[in-house]
Amino acid sequence: MKFPEFLDWLARQNLQRIDSEELLDMVTVVLENLQENDPRYAWMAVIEDKLLDGVMPTERLEGLPDRFPGDRSLESRLRQRARQASAKLWETESIQRLRACLHDWEEDPTPLHGYLQWMQLQLKQFWKENEPTPAELQGEDLEKVAARLLREAYENWQTALKSVGQGDFEGGLQLAIQANRLLVALHDLDERPI
Repeated sequence: MKFPEFLDWLARQNLQRIDSEELLDMVTVVLENLQENDPRYAWMAVIEDKLLDGVMPTERLEGLPDRFPGDRSLESRLRQRARQASAKLWETESIQRLRACLHDWEEDPTPLHGYLQWMQLQLKQFWKENEPTPAELQGEDLEKVAARLLREAYENWQTALKSVGQGDFEGGLQLAIQANRLLVALHDLDERPI
């Protein structure tokens, strides 16, 4: 795995839930593909050392895209934009309603069940209107990368609702937020080109 591929892979991961063994394997492969005099090598070697010591180097991992911006693909830049989106943009009515239903669930689970049904209908309608064709998903130009991230956001919302329905409230909420962050990054591409 080359360094840019690692950045793309890393951008798709939730650092709070990432498997440290898998991450260590990836970092080791990246190091094998870098020259020792490459500045990226030293940065990755420190990440490897911390992982070997049993420490998750979250700050160093989060800093990689900014430290080496020339290696970021279009997808990686969009994902970075999604991660940096302010809460006022992604904290939509859908997220607010989900939080409220989860908060009140022990007192009355009925609103949560209603919300899940309502949101499923919203997603179904959204996808009916916006689902990209297989051809729109292939390629690396902006429209195709955006189409893949749109599909990912939709799938994350679907998984979030399923998780919440199965009792994983925190995991489901985090997936919903991640989906909304992606949607925010895609929403303003016309006004703020990447």
